[in-house]
Amino acid sequence: MIDKNIRPISVTSDLKSIANLLYECFQEAMDEDGERYISYLRRISETPLFAKIAQRNPEKYSLPGEGFVYKERDKVIGNITLSLLKAKHEFVYVISNVAVRPDARGRGIAKALTETALRYIESKGVRETWLQVKNDNQAALRLYDDFGFETFMTRTTWAQKKANTLFLKETNTTVHKRKKADWSTQRDQFAALHPAELTASFGFEIASFQPSLKQFIIDSLHDRIKVHWMDELGEAKGFISYELIPYQTYANLWLAVPQEKSAESHFLRTLIPFANSRLGKEIRVNYPAGRAEESFGVIGMHPLNTLHWKKRKII
Repeated sequence: MIDKNIRPISVTSDLKSIANLLYECFQEAMDEDGERYISYLRRISETPLFAKIAQRNPEKYSLPGEGFVYKERDKVIGNITLSLLKAKHEFVYVISNVAVRPDARGRGIAKALTETALRYIESKGVRETWLQVKNDNQAALRLYDDFGFETFMTRTTWAQKKANTLFLKETNTTVHKRKKADWSTQRDQFAALHPAELTASFGFEIASFQPSLKQFIIDSLHDRIKVHWMDELGEAKGFISYELIPYQTYANLWLAVPQEKSAESHFLRTLIPFANSRLGKEIRVNYPAGRAEESFGVIGMHPLNTLHWKKRKII
């Protein structure tokens, strides 16, 4: 059944309403980059000519090009955004920003938006869709379970503000630049901790960390600066990587460490403080939920969120 209150997102007319809705629903958990994105949507909405141009290719301008809004009395009270993503040589749709005004919840609006989105995805011939749900959002977890979504990974994002004296460091660190000869070890340990679906959603593949002239040229052409460090403990080796992005208020750190607990703990306690001391901005680490929690706590990091990544086959 088609809900007459639901229609596709229009970049030229819905951006301000969507921005206000997202801020109302998520402001308590919104970080500085999230607030900046909300401001960006509002600025675009106030420039009709640019919004009209952007509607031809909204993804190019980081705008919600695909998705649906739920309108009632000419006001947007619900939203669902769809983003097409290439992963494992196939395209999938990622569902995000499912939001319903607090005073309109409990009426099945999120369910209606999700049903509409799934029909749309099926009409596009895309075979799979993903979404993320916070582990404490029981209503959303039940909703997506009812739609047949299955959890395929659960990840915790750990965060730490700019380096300060409270951030504990190990003395006599042996951290040094990554060696080209150790690439295969870094690659295999990274893959064991970070599924391909995760890195695809962050917009990169582990191959982009490979030390090669070709990759250096690709990074240079895109103004990317990637930094790789490593530490050693006997025969064990651990790695940490990050990309320097001037306009981003935080840096994502990517670990490639052994799964043996004592070695894992050692490398987390040396590599993360070492990288943090050189970045001068908030750092974040995306890691399998429930792992190495004590080590993250000892070095002063706190859990920002824990997300269930769920997927559903469409065809």
